[in-house]
Amino acid sequence: MTRRLFILFLFITIPLYNVKPAAAFYSEPVFFTQEGDYFLHTVEQGQTVYSIARMYNVQEEAVYRLNPGSRESIQTGAQLKIPQESGSYFYHTIQPKETLYSVSRMYQMKGEDIVNANPGLSIETFSYGKVIRIPTNRVTTPMTGPSEDSIRKSTNALLSASDPPENIPAIRMALLLPFAANASMVARMVEYYEGFLLALEDIKKQGISVVLQVYDIGEKTDRLPSILKKPEMRQVDIIFGGLSEKQIRMIANFSREWNIPYVIPFNSRSDEPMTYATVYQISTPPSYMYSKASSAFCDRYRDATIVFHVPSASGNRMDFIQVVQKDLKAKNIPYQVLTDEEITSSDVLTLLSETKNTVFVPSDDGPDALSKMVVPLRVALDLNPQMLVSLFGYPAWQASGTDYLSDLFRFNATFFSVYYANVTSAKYKTFYNNYIHWYSKELINVYPKFGLLGYDTGMFFIQALNRYGSALAPNIDQLNYSGIQMDFNFERVNNWGGFINTNLYLVDFRSDGTITSHAIK
Repeated sequence: MTRRLFILFLFITIPLYNVKPAAAFYSEPVFFTQEGDYFLHTVEQGQTVYSIARMYNVQEEAVYRLNPGSRESIQTGAQLKIPQESGSYFYHTIQPKETLYSVSRMYQMKGEDIVNANPGLSIETFSYGKVIRIPTNRVTTPMTGPSEDSIRKSTNALLSASDPPENIPAIRMALLLPFAANASMVARMVEYYEGFLLALEDIKKQGISVVLQVYDIGEKTDRLPSILKKPEMRQVDIIFGGLSEKQIRMIANFSREWNIPYVIPFNSRSDEPMTYATVYQISTPPSYMYSKASSAFCDRYRDATIVFHVPSASGNRMDFIQVVQKDLKAKNIPYQVLTDEEITSSDVLTLLSETKNTVFVPSDDGPDALSKMVVPLRVALDLNPQMLVSLFGYPAWQASGTDYLSDLFRFNATFFSVYYANVTSAKYKTFYNNYIHWYSKELINVYPKFGLLGYDTGMFFIQALNRYGSALAPNIDQLNYSGIQMDFNFERVNNWGGFINTNLYLVDFRSDGTITSHAIK
């Protein structure tokens, strides 16, 4: 019989299986610009034209018109012209020698107005080339002081000022999960919840008090308004959940209105971190993941013979291949391409060497693409076992690659992934045994494992809130937590937006039969 898990500090509103600030203008400021005016944005790793356009609430086509070459590709470190459109904010690119005081004088407003509009602003982020937003819809009294020099000093000091953190004696949490969705998704949401409860059991051993509210938000958004109107929802210290983009947008609006941290556990393609300062996205967006993995690939294999398999019908990971090939070209690292007709044992053999490693990259993460790659490699290495060979691939190899496990070891395979659980580790075995003990069932065989996802997110954020209290955002990168399936490396996406987790692993299959992983910084 399935056991139930009860936590001393746990309050569940819905059972698991029956889940039925001020600105100042010295005079009338003019923020409206002439048609065609723009500001400059410096491209950061992982950003795309889409994400940049979303960040500034402009159309992609408007960016393309000002930057014709960006339609093909954009490079990290390059500057893009972004149209300055009228609205609630005016965007300003920080220039050399500018200070918060000088910018506040330029726009005739208090420094506090600018800081309030840019929650991520600090001494480190107020730097040349960074963009800040200037509110256009706030009017208050000017800053006064005994002298202009004192105003300058107090304004610039705002970048290093911080409110004393407020401790949280009992952490109040809300889980908003779509239990009433399709059958396969319900099973995953239940497993996520079960893993979260196991985290609470371990948290209790640390003496941390937690009050948990759990709501079934359904598959759409019709249930959310009544849930978010509950008085107790306004009192929580953090919110987890939401699955669809519409659900996420509605919860993000609520979290911004009440200044409550909101964790998006499942969706990796959400736009909310671009504009909502209270949002924390767990899953790394594909563009950030591909950019980071590509950089690591180029560093590791720059001296190898690099070979991509590009079939007649484009694989589902060609977007990653394109990122890697672009980076290789930028770094003057040569590579070769094999078509379906060319990926034979004889063709592969001509690329191999006893003194120089040859790394093969399939264009797809499925078992068929892996089969097309390993079969000719088997023949080639059977004939010439002294040849140096590597494979580089994708997160899905954690599941689809099991049929080719011996090949992954033999060919020194490596894959990149946001999630990776070493099933031989003591931490995994402890969790697995506890899960079987409490729930009398196996974890669902999917990637990622939702029980581990619930456990890791619960452990990380509860401990972070317990340690930093209301100062969670400025200290989110300080907690040293090593997860079972994932680590956390949160970065704020801009000076006014939220956070995304940019954690990424490289997982290596060694020829001696061992598997190692390390985080990419």
